[in-house]
Amino acid sequence: MRTILDIALDYMLASYSSGKYADFTDIFAFVENELGSKWREEAEEKNVSYETISEAKIGELYRLLTVDSRFLKGESNAWTIRPGYKK
Repeated sequence: MRTILDIALDYMLASYSSGKYADFTDIFAFVENELGSKWREEAEEKNVSYETISEAKIGELYRLLTVDSRFLKGESNAWTIRPGYKK
C-alpha cells in the first residue's frame, strides 16, 4: 500500500514540478481522496469520528512534508518539490 508521503510526492511531481507551489489543503485533499476509505475503516475500528482521524492525518502529512528534504515550504502554507528532484 502506498503511504501518505508516496501519494503526496506523486501528486506534487505530476502537478507542481518546475517550482510551482501547491496549497497544503490541495495536497491533503488529493491524499484523502485516495486513502479516505481506509481512514473511515480505521475510524470505525477505533470507535472515533472520521473527523478525528482526518485531523490526525492532516498533522501527520504536515509533519512528514516538513521533515522530508524533497519538499520545500513556501509562503502561506504552500509547498513545492525541491528543484532537481526526480523520482
